[in-house]
Amino acid sequence: MDRITNIIKSHFDKHRIIFWYDENQEFRFDFDTFDLPDIQRIVIDNNEYGIKYRVLISEPEAKFLLYNAGIKPSIEENWLADILLSNAELKIDQPSLWLSELGLGREFIDIPRQHTEFFTSAKRIEALKKMLSADDTENKIMWKMLAVCAGSDARWDEVIMNLLSECALSKSEKYNLIQKAKLGTFLWEQIKKLLAYESGESSVKDFTYELFKACYQSGFDEKAKLNIEAIYLLKRWKDNIHHKRAFRVLSENCSEWLGIENDLNKRGLKELLDIDYFELIERKILSELTKFINEGTITTGETEVIIRQRMMSHWYDDYSNEYDCLDAAAKFLTLIKTSFYQINSMQDGIRYYTSEWYKIDFFYRKFIYHFSQAKQRTLLNDLYEQIENKYVNEYLLKLNTLWSEQVYHANEWRSTESYPQSSFWKRQITPYLETNKKIFVIISDALRYEIATELMSLIRQEDRYEAELEATLGMIPSYTQLGMAALLPHQLLSISDDVTGNVIVDGMNSSGRENRAKIMDKYLPKRTLIMTVDEVLAKTSDESKKLYREYDVIYIYHNRIDAMGDKLPTETKVFEAVEASLYELIDVVRKLTSGNANNIIITADHGFLYQHSELDTSDFLSEDTISGQVLYKDRRFILGKELKANPSLIHFKSKQLGLDGSIEALIPRGNQRMRLSGSGSRYVHGGASLQEITIPVLKINKKRVSDVDFVTVEIISSSGRIISAGQLVINLYQKEPISDKLQPINLRIGIYNQQDELISEEKNISFNYTSDSPREREITCKLMLSRKAEKANNQDVILRLEKPIPGTNKFQIYKTESYTLRRSFTSDFDF
Repeated sequence: MDRITNIIKSHFDKHRIIFWYDENQEFRFDFDTFDLPDIQRIVIDNNEYGIKYRVLISEPEAKFLLYNAGIKPSIEENWLADILLSNAELKIDQPSLWLSELGLGREFIDIPRQHTEFFTSAKRIEALKKMLSADDTENKIMWKMLAVCAGSDARWDEVIMNLLSECALSKSEKYNLIQKAKLGTFLWEQIKKLLAYESGESSVKDFTYELFKACYQSGFDEKAKLNIEAIYLLKRWKDNIHHKRAFRVLSENCSEWLGIENDLNKRGLKELLDIDYFELIERKILSELTKFINEGTITTGETEVIIRQRMMSHWYDDYSNEYDCLDAAAKFLTLIKTSFYQINSMQDGIRYYTSEWYKIDFFYRKFIYHFSQAKQRTLLNDLYEQIENKYVNEYLLKLNTLWSEQVYHANEWRSTESYPQSSFWKRQITPYLETNKKIFVIISDALRYEIATELMSLIRQEDRYEAELEATLGMIPSYTQLGMAALLPHQLLSISDDVTGNVIVDGMNSSGRENRAKIMDKYLPKRTLIMTVDEVLAKTSDESKKLYREYDVIYIYHNRIDAMGDKLPTETKVFEAVEASLYELIDVVRKLTSGNANNIIITADHGFLYQHSELDTSDFLSEDTISGQVLYKDRRFILGKELKANPSLIHFKSKQLGLDGSIEALIPRGNQRMRLSGSGSRYVHGGASLQEITIPVLKINKKRVSDVDFVTVEIISSSGRIISAGQLVINLYQKEPISDKLQPINLRIGIYNQQDELISEEKNISFNYTSDSPREREITCKLMLSRKAEKANNQDVILRLEKPIPGTNKFQIYKTESYTLRRSFTSDFDF
């Protein structure tokens, strides 16, 4: 009733006399009961002369609603025709009411008349009303009705994407509503105009088949049934996070319908690098790349370029561990192939290890970690077997056999290349105390040198953080109690003359946090503090500042790596612990600097040896020939008195190791272990291998000025600025390789017309190339024009590179280049 009253009122805003012909006599009640007191109601019933007199002479200023319960007479037979022609007629039927409720003019009356089912729902009418705008055409209104039915935004591509997603769920409620509302014919006519799709029996499922087929064919520059706009549609749908699950369902279905697996058997790796419509493509690329790396028929640079290119793939995140695994494998195998092992002195060994050889440990760790995380281990298994074999037999065995010869012939445990770990306090802590500066030391148990190199890089990538790394010669035996004691202030270190393996610092037992705190307090009364990482992270910034003001030296213990590796059930997860430790340590550094810590050192008590495969019997030493008083035994050393053993063990007296006392040590040559009941054997430390005794000292400072920037990307100029084909091919060049302080940049690339409308496909490219070779930092980008480009023909258009604005989903212009669009579109689009 309110709607009718409002309609009547709106008519009287423009006219004094309104005629209402109620052909089906369905609104008589409304006529008798509407509430507009200033309007006179008259029923036309053979009283035309009286009506004329009243409305024209008796009450010439009054408003009248003249109601006729019947068919409207012709002009010739209508006694009130003159008044009707000079005033207005109220036309109220259900379609008119719907139209009025939407605020639309009578020119759109055919829409509610032809699509009655749509308007039977007040909810749908309300939803449509919210979408309407003053410049709507009939076509736009119909698309908005489709949007209401599909539950999407009022854009044609959103409507289609929602229908595709419904199809993926094997549902049809939205599409059935479109059909009931008689919007199906309009939908398929529009899709034909937009995408060139037509079929004898149009359906969402049939359209899906043709869509995936056309996009797959276009990836190989083959002629497709649908036009280029269809390719854009699928790309937008594929990359839309809200439709991700649906895309994958239909992608899998279409993969089977189209026989993609058989077709991929005919395709080469390079053909597939720009295509990602089917998961089978990702698997094909991974399979080929794995084979090439395993066979050694692809370079590290080529591997990196392929992996970087696939980072833009829809499926990359699902296979990121596999790709990271392959990246590490390629670099590892190259290093194994090109490394030369020669050690003429202990100085040589440490120098070469800290400059080159540690990288093999690094890439082996990365490979094993990502292999452990990968879902497709069967795919990688042959590569794993090769890398494990080369790491154990061609690297560890060869390197540490040569190194142990230098250790064996050394009269004392020292190197002119690296200062001893036992002088850490004197060399690293004392200079800060002498200049009245505070120093924070994070001691991460088993943080070996190659891990510290990655940590240094990660810290340097943080804005305003600087870090530098050096190596110190670790204590042997390389076990926790001795390494931790060496980092304390002291005059003399000795190993306890009993079965505990405890280390005595100037007559004081150094085992445990409490004893170490006492030793530090003895040398610097009430000015030292020992904490754990958990305690640091638990404090607020204000609490930290208040606490740190009271102390000059703060030691912070971190024990994730060794805690995981030193236990038999978890030793194979030690590299997972390393990954977690890296980011945990960065969190600690951030937390310390927020508490005004300016000077931070990260170091370790010892490193470790690790191989992922089980050890052979030959990897264990026979202890039958060992004699003397054995006091303490671990997997990589024996402590005792008057010890004697076979040539497979290196014998040291305390004095040779820079220790006080009478304890002797036996250390295995190379990588061999000794059996220890209930203990693991893959992760070990205590020996004298380069991995165990090369101890990192990572110094960190925070600057006041920002020092992180992004790599520069340039558009390589071409010979002309004319676009005469259906696509633009450009070369983009990353000017510098990425580094710690020069970080990758992600750019969005597209072509725009003078109205700032995107007229091409849009690509996101990550420029994160590490190669020193300029050629390997150049990328070819192909942008296909959309149907909107037709309107820009013979006009200037803009190639635009945009970079994201941090903390938002917005972009800002990075670089632009102008082109003239001059081509015939008739061969590319079907309208």
